[in-house]
Amino acid sequence: MTHWSLPAWALVLLVSSTAFSLDCHFQGWSNWESLQHLENLGGKFPLNCLKDRSDFIFLHVSTIDQVLKAGAVPALREMLQQVFNTFSLSVSQSLWNESSVEGLLSGLYRQTVKAEAWPEQETGQEDHSSSQREDTRLGIKNYFRGIRGYLQDQKHSNCAWEVIRVEMAKVFSVH
Repeated sequence: MTHWSLPAWALVLLVSSTAFSLDCHFQGWSNWESLQHLENLGGKFPLNCLKDRSDFIFLHVSTIDQVLKAGAVPALREMLQQVFNTFSLSVSQSLWNESSVEGLLSGLYRQTVKAEAWPEQETGQEDHSSSQREDTRLGIKNYFRGIRGYLQDQKHSNCAWEVIRVEMAKVFSVH
């Protein structure tokens, strides 16, 4: 059986008091809303897709401490943008309900816009080095590049999208 691992950055971004202190109610509601849209896309994971599961290991940021040092708010912004990009670029090839996909993308867009307005100085993150922020940002981008590569390798099959849907649901369900 394939081991599923939730990236350390997801725990930081969605549980961290730093990220939530900016707008706890909005972020918590948005995570729940995104999770609901993801669940509405496909329902239960199809048993015939079990063979397609994969480990998506976030190698570049391996500890929660490292993400916190780099700043949770910039990492949250990057993560939201990458989730949005993943679902907006090629999800049309799946058999999911179009209105559910649009609802997910709309919610992710609202979260992204809200996150862009969060000032880093209020979170005490102004002291983080630009190299730490860049390393975290690149780590998140590489993680999502791996996810998009998996989709391409699987020719954007319905099972591949189901695997990605479950992986993203894990990210939004941690709170």
